[in-house]
Amino acid sequence: MDRRNVRKIFVQRDYSRGTGVRFSTDFPRELTGKVDETTYRTTIENVNQCFDEAEALGCCNVLEGCLACMTGFALHYCFKTHYERCVQDAAKYIQQQNREVYEQRGIILGDPMDRGLRCVSTLYSH
Repeated sequence: MDRRNVRKIFVQRDYSRGTGVRFSTDFPRELTGKVDETTYRTTIENVNQCFDEAEALGCCNVLEGCLACMTGFALHYCFKTHYERCVQDAAKYIQQQNREVYEQRGIILGDPMDRGLRCVSTLYSH
């Protein structure tokens, strides 16, 4: 991708359901004609689902937290947390979508962790 012809779009966080990590599924008008709106929304919804799972409270998460406390958080040096695994899954999903869908259309979705979970950056050539 030629850097002189690259534009950035930032898909902002969606706080309509609270402060959990979610990104807006509104279709950026700059991508009209470059990618199907349904495909784009599905990608963002799946990323949102990864973060929903990461923040979900369950027995395993509580047990993981208790074991971490009991070991002085040394457990985290041996194993990735549930949250870290889910965030890693989101990054892998974005990489897969870039390879299979977006790169051939001149678009690259960025990992939200690169921007402190504030937004999903999207690069596209115009």
